Amino acid sequence: MHNYLMRIQYIGRNFSGFQKQSNHPKDEKTVQGEIEKTLKTVLRVPVNTYGAARTDAGVNALNQYLNFYFDGVLDCGWLKNKMNHLLFDEGIFVKEIREVPQTFHARKSAKSKIYAYIVSSDLEKSMFLMPYVYIYKEPLDLNMLKIALDGLKGKHDFSIFANFDKSQKDRNNICELFDTGFIERGSLIILYFHGDRFLYHMVRRMVYYVLKGAQGYIDTRILLNPFSFGKKVPFTRQVLPPEPLFLVNVIY
Repeated sequence: MHNYLMRIQYIGRNFSGFQKQSNHPKDEKTVQGEIEKTLKTVLRVPVNTYGAARTDAGVNALNQYLNFYFDGVLDCGWLKNKMNHLLFDEGIFVKEIREVPQTFHARKSAKSKIYAYIVSSDLEKSMFLMPYVYIYKEPLDLNMLKIALDGLKGKHDFSIFANFDKSQKDRNNICELFDTGFIERGSLIILYFHGDRFLYHMVRRMVYYVLKGAQGYIDTRILLNPFSFGKKVPFTRQVLPPEPLFLVNVIY
C-alpha cells in the first residue's frame, strides 16, 4: 500500500463542515465526503481519507491536508487534474498530491495549526468581500488589540473560550498558543492564531473577546492575563460567524 498526501483549499460556506458524519442527512455535503466520492469516481475503488483539521460548517481553508492509502503507484499530477475538473465547481481545489512515508498521518503527525479571522469597519470596501469579512461597528484601539492578543499566548486551560458540555467532563482543554497577532491590509485587519490545538468555537470566541477588549469594554488587568480570572472574564461566550475564519496552514 502507498500513502498519499493531498493538500486542498475550499470555500467553507458550500459545506456542512469538513468531516463526514454518519448522522448527517444525505443531502448535506462535507468536504471530506466530496473528496472521497471523487476519489472513488476517478480510482474506481472506495478510498478512506484522514484529515488534519475538522473545520466547522462555513469555515474556509487555504491549506487543509488529508492522507489516504492506495494499493498502487499513482500519477499524482494526473490525479490532481482529474479531481480539480470534478471538484472546482463544488468549491474545492486540490493544490498538491504526493507520496509520503507509511507512518504519516494528516492529523496525528501535525505539530500545530494556524487560523486567521478577517475583520473590518469599512462597510463600502467590504461589501464585495462579504461574507468573508466580519464588520465591527465601534473603533478599535490597536494598542489594546495587541495587548488582548498577547494575553492569550502560552499554554493554558482555554475552557473559557469553549462550549460547555457536561457530557465531556474529561475533555482536555489545555492548548498552547505559540503566537497571536494582527496584520493590517488596507481597510482589513487579519487576526491570526498559531497553536498546537484548538477547541470547538475557540477561535471565533477569542476574536470577539479581543475586539471588545480593543473597544475598551474589558479591564486591562484581565486582558494581560485572562486565564487568572476564570469565568469572570467577560465577552467569551459570543461565537462570531464562521465565514471570515480561515485555516491558513497545518505545520508538520
